[in-house]
Amino acid sequence: MIKILITNDDGIFAEGIKILADIARDLGEVYVVAPDSQKSAVSHGITIHSPIKVEKVDFPVDVAGAWSIGSTPADCIRIALNNLLDEKPDLILSGINNGTNYGGDILYSGTVAGAIEGYQYKIPSVALSLDGKNFDVCRCHLGNFLNHYIYTAMDNKYVLNVNIPSCTTEDFKGVSYAKLSRTGQYPFYFSEKKISSKLSSYELRLAGSGEIDENSDIYFVKQGYISVTPIVPNFENFEYAEHLIGTGLFQETVYAGNED
Repeated sequence: MIKILITNDDGIFAEGIKILADIARDLGEVYVVAPDSQKSAVSHGITIHSPIKVEKVDFPVDVAGAWSIGSTPADCIRIALNNLLDEKPDLILSGINNGTNYGGDILYSGTVAGAIEGYQYKIPSVALSLDGKNFDVCRCHLGNFLNHYIYTAMDNKYVLNVNIPSCTTEDFKGVSYAKLSRTGQYPFYFSEKKISSKLSSYELRLAGSGEIDENSDIYFVKQGYISVTPIVPNFENFEYAEHLIGTGLFQETVYAGNED
């Protein structure tokens, strides 16, 4: 039986993580380590200047163990792997997020960051997000998707960014690979409120829906598919290394190329 670690960024008692834990129980031994409160859009932040509160909790789903963490999803994974779990888990699931994580949204997402932190420990990791409030597709089809992943692709060390449609099971069409959207779905602006002649406050506002790239994650989810995008969060770009070396920028360079 595989060991599965679950986290999220909506808080340990959010509906999505309870549903995910219930689904995952049929796949393996489940541990839940998640923030004690809402941590959406914290990206890959961690706590370094103050102690982190960790509390063992009675989780509403019957799991092998559950802890709430007074910090971010990335810290949840770090503390779970270094302090709470006796053995390294075989799989990390982050979600099910209340809202999608399309395209560039993954840079801000605490849900995706939880999965990426698992990747740092070379553990197959999946970020799961829902486009709405209807969990029917999750309950009926997500278990089969994850089971197939476990037995066919889990040996590969990458992160899957998964977005799930909030449609009825009758309107669900299947699972599709999708490229990350270039445009993002939600154009935004900041509304200003004058407090004094020198002080203002600004609040984020959404400005409707943006363009939808064909064959993107947004496109497929809106068509009734679970969209799946593999991401490898390696920021080093070897494509431009030779160019920099050729400019003479470095006085001395030892470069062997990408050996990974």
